[in-house]
Formats: sequence, structure tokens, C-alpha cells
Amino acid sequence: MKLIDGSLDPATISALAAIFGSLTGILASSVSTWIAQRHQDRRDTVAKRIFYREHLYSDFINESTRVMADAIQHNLLDPNQLAPTYALLSRMRLSSSSDVVASAEQVVQHIINTYSEPNLTATEILSRAAKREDLLRDFSIVCHRELESLTDSL
Repeated sequence: MKLIDGSLDPATISALAAIFGSLTGILASSVSTWIAQRHQDRRDTVAKRIFYREHLYSDFINESTRVMADAIQHNLLDPNQLAPTYALLSRMRLSSSSDVVASAEQVVQHIINTYSEPNLTATEILSRAAKREDLLRDFSIVCHRELESLTDSL
């Protein structure tokens, strides 16, 4: 670096400006890439959680419906009938909100109570269906809210 009358040589200034400009560009690009990757990783994680919970809740709804259909027609002869439902409930305890778990517990309790009640005839089953009695409505609503809140966090 040569000083010309107490200042830097114009060629040196141009070279330093080019170097600092390149460094700034590299730093900005690196930071931008890091932020974008971090945001993408977070979105992927949340999307996986949503996917997992949708399948878990769907499996619980399917299994609860199957067991409930059995409960209104039979007494509980084999406690193993409830094992898959309890397994799904326990899986929900690992990852779901307390509202979802509480709602699922109410469904399971209703199924157990139904097993201890007298069996229904086909006419009584149709009557309940006509009244739109839906054991899983509240559970589905709570699950929907939870999944929406996860989606909103994206």
C-alpha cells in the first residue's frame, strides 16, 4: 500500500472495496442460506408431527368405532378387544395435547360403559343413528383444533 499525500493509493482502495464487497456478499448469502435452512427444517418437523398425529387420530377413530359397534351388540367377553384402543390412547399421551388425551379417555370410558349396558337391538341402533348420536364428534373437533394450531405455527 502506498500512501499518496497521506491517503491510500486509488488502486488499493478499489482492491479493498472489491474484497470487502465480496466478503459482505458471502456473509449475506451464508446467513440467508442458514436462515432458510433452519426455517425449512422447522416446517419439515411440524409437517411430520401433523402427519403422524393425523394417522394416529384416524387409527383411534377407526378402532374406537369398531369396538363401539361390538360394545352395543355384545358384552365384554374378551378384554383383549380393548387392547388396540388403549395402545392408541397411550400413543396419544406421548405426543398430543391434554385436551386430545382427555377427549380420547372419555371415548374409551364411554365404550367401557357401553359394554356393561344391555345389548341394543337393530331398531335401537337405528334410532340412535337417526338422532345423530356421535361418540367421536367431540374427539374429532378437539383433534381438528390441535392440528390447526400446529399448521398455524408454520
